[in-house]
Amino acid sequence: MKRFLFTAFTILTAFILLSLILINKKMYIDKEITIPKGSSTFEIGEILEKEGVIINKYIFIIYTKIHKDETIKAGTYQFKGNYSLKDIYEKLAKGEVKLRLFTIVPGDNLLDIAEKLEKENILKKEDFIKFVFNKENVKKYGLVGESFEGYFPPESYALDEKETVETLIAKFLELFKKRYLPYKEKIESKDYSQFYKKRITFYEAMIIASLIEKETYIPEEKPIIASVIFNRLKANMKLDIDPTVIYALRLKNLYSGNLTKENMRIDSPFNTYKYKGLPPTPICSFSLSSLEAVLNPAKTNYFYYVLSKDRKRHIFSDNYQDHLKNVKENIKSY
Repeated sequence: MKRFLFTAFTILTAFILLSLILINKKMYIDKEITIPKGSSTFEIGEILEKEGVIINKYIFIIYTKIHKDETIKAGTYQFKGNYSLKDIYEKLAKGEVKLRLFTIVPGDNLLDIAEKLEKENILKKEDFIKFVFNKENVKKYGLVGESFEGYFPPESYALDEKETVETLIAKFLELFKKRYLPYKEKIESKDYSQFYKKRITFYEAMIIASLIEKETYIPEEKPIIASVIFNRLKANMKLDIDPTVIYALRLKNLYSGNLTKENMRIDSPFNTYKYKGLPPTPICSFSLSSLEAVLNPAKTNYFYYVLSKDRKRHIFSDNYQDHLKNVKENIKSY
């Protein structure tokens, strides 16, 4: 009996020592593995052993039992470097899933973002659109407007495998509040009398910034475009901005890629060829340079502009006759 106990003790001691060695021994791993939702500890151990991430699944299982207060998170994990079993467990328990970059570029609207999200297998387009065009959801976040249009800043965002519409919006709005919201007080305290009216709201500034974003990519032109928009608003003229018509068409899934005369007559509050004033919401995400152009517009007498022959700049004019001449000289080359 003593010999049996001694032998059992020796085997147990050897197993514990071996386990400690394997738990702390590091080895180089270059693997991407996925832990499915609902996987048991045994199933996870089998996946890790099969993929060569750990040497022995049973030691892994025992280790997880010792640390039963922590739960392994499902998701896709990237391993590249030297890891011990302990390192691997900690990575899985912390849920350090593989991150991917999702990019919103200046000029993207909510429909563009929805299409990208679906294309990159992050969210279904319909689910995103249903949420972000719901006015009640906008109110829940304490925001102004009929949709979240304009509130998602251009940037590359690090996303994980578990994103929902809510977690995405939290990421987008966190950056908006940090980078864009500081302009609110500056804009709403500025006297715009010489440009338009004495005060404009921050949301009006967001709408104008989105129009500027769609009209030019040239930084030095943005304050001039802002000036034209303000001048037309002050003169009670329609803005006549093509991208607003395109936005109206896209909202109704009617845009084919070209604007026709029939398109220009679409009955929508976004159609600035049909209705005076600003559209009801921004029409896209916009860069800070566009918002800064609203804060510091140029002081001009311009009411019109047209893209130049080489498509590298706009030609501005203060009267309709000169504008028609500029259009005739430049538009034929498009």
